[in-house]
Amino acid sequence: KIHLSKAFVSVRRMRLSSSSPYLAGIFASILLIGGMASMSGSSRLGSAMARARAPVVRGAVTSRMPAPGSRMAHIPANAGITGLTHVGATEGWTVPQKMDKVYVYDHCPFCVRVRMIYGLKNIRHDLIWLQNDDKETPMAMHPQNKKVLPIVDQGGKIIIESMDIVKAVDEDAAFGAPILKPGTGRTDIDAWVKGVKSVMGSLSRPRYIQSYLPEFAFKSARDTFVLNHPIDKAKYSKGDAGIFQEYEEALSKSDEYLSVMNEKIQDVEAMIDSTDSVSPGGLSYDDIAFFARMRGLTMIKGLQMGPKLTAYMENMAAKTEIPLYTNMQV
Repeated sequence: KIHLSKAFVSVRRMRLSSSSPYLAGIFASILLIGGMASMSGSSRLGSAMARARAPVVRGAVTSRMPAPGSRMAHIPANAGITGLTHVGATEGWTVPQKMDKVYVYDHCPFCVRVRMIYGLKNIRHDLIWLQNDDKETPMAMHPQNKKVLPIVDQGGKIIIESMDIVKAVDEDAAFGAPILKPGTGRTDIDAWVKGVKSVMGSLSRPRYIQSYLPEFAFKSARDTFVLNHPIDKAKYSKGDAGIFQEYEEALSKSDEYLSVMNEKIQDVEAMIDSTDSVSPGGLSYDDIAFFARMRGLTMIKGLQMGPKLTAYMENMAAKTEIPLYTNMQV
């Protein structure tokens, strides 16, 4: 389903039922926008995405008709961006009498945490992407009137905080026995993430707003993200116009940052226990935090993940039905 307001192209929310290959359709749709309009150099940052034709709705999957001559025109409406096999409504999903409404941004690692537990437990839910500049919708639901996602609405019962949501869903008897083991206190992973935080932000944040993610469908949404997410918080405060230049400079130094990241990311190989779990003992809260944090890196073109990390990420993406960004890298 797609919600329209102001004009037929002004999609303020994008929502799909997980009863179908929801991300396959929506990402194929987004990639079709403007026939993958070419953006190069620093000019890509400020360029607005070309508008697509009016949407064609096929059941719960929304697709867009490609522009004539589009190099994306060969992609079927239900093609998955990573080629993952998606679970259909008749293939093992638990179908609640009333589906939870799950409000998210696609790039947000805290939102990914919540999507993971629904995917891992095969729970159908109403997945709703909000525009990044939509303040009214989350603030109206949030107990403290904050513009913060994820938010889950269980028939009027609002749950916030990503790990609280994960715990509530995993331990809900209506969805079967819990599947997550307790976290093991992976201080090695925490230390690694802290050590690469600056370079990770320099590489990933400018790329998010050049991508075709639903929360960045409009220039106002992309601008809001930039102004609220300075890379160097010691240099810029939220709302500083200089953050736009900071993003441009980060892009211009991509080769430098990528060289550092490609060296650092090899250290992760020794931190992964298996393709099924990052820590010994099986699937746990460690995996919820780890996969959600690492997924954003798959958007970085030229990033050289090691074989163990690659296998883990691809396996977890398939299990959770949360595609990686490997086919839309910048």
